[in-house]
Amino acid sequence: MATYSLANERLRALEDIEREIGAILQNAGTVILELSKEKTNERLLDRQAAAFTASVLHVEAELSAQIRYLTQASRRLGLTKTHSSSFRETKQELESQ
Repeated sequence: MATYSLANERLRALEDIEREIGAILQNAGTVILELSKEKTNERLLDRQAAAFTASVLHVEAELSAQIRYLTQASRRLGLTKTHSSSFRETKQELESQ
């Protein structure tokens, strides 16, 4: 049962990251729209740029934590192949069929 709650927690964290990426895109869009105006609102640009930077740093940290967790979990399960070796094996299997 604990495995399901941990999995649900990880999924919720990924959903939060996804929402934050949406906010990042919205902040970037607001900045671009403001920059396209003849007279820009410097305070708005500063706020949006700060929010953009903070969100990007947060998403980077959260994704790094997710990757670390997945790396540790794969090691515990004995899934330590690299992506390239796994890709080569899959490609060879497909070609042999």
